[in-house]
Amino acid sequence: MRSAVLDEAGLARWGREVGAIADREEVFVALTGPLGAGKTRFTQAACAGAGVDEAVTSPTYTLVHWYAGERGPVGHADLYRLRDPSELLALGWEELEAHSGAVFVEWAERAGEELPMDRWEVRLEFADAADAADGAVAGVLRRVTARGLGRVPPVPDPGPYADGAGASAC
Repeated sequence: MRSAVLDEAGLARWGREVGAIADREEVFVALTGPLGAGKTRFTQAACAGAGVDEAVTSPTYTLVHWYAGERGPVGHADLYRLRDPSELLALGWEELEAHSGAVFVEWAERAGEELPMDRWEVRLEFADAADAADGAVAGVLRRVTARGLGRVPPVPDPGPYADGAGASAC
């Protein structure tokens, strides 16, 4: 498991690297974290890394967006409005799971046991004052924790993008 505290610019740079590798390696990326922690911002950067040229917006109401990426379609889902994992079939979950390309799913914990076994998990949280190095304002920093599950390539290390804000490998 890898962890780092990133500012907005670091999150965007790391997100672009994650997106490029996820697209090339066809990785499903499960994003979790509280409301406003940066899941959509991260996905915007990841989609840019996957070659998406159009605006990437949160699919909170439509639940799934598909974008034209460099290697093919890039999936982006937001499960915030799901009440139960049984609702996944209605939004085309099987297509997302089977997609041979990058897929980014916000509020992935709402999928429960339906998440694919092979995936990257990225958790974004607001960094607290103890995480903020050099007296930086805690609200603009995010603690990101990432790990790979199953048969996926190693998740890119967010540490090099921390710019001194703090990083650790666990």
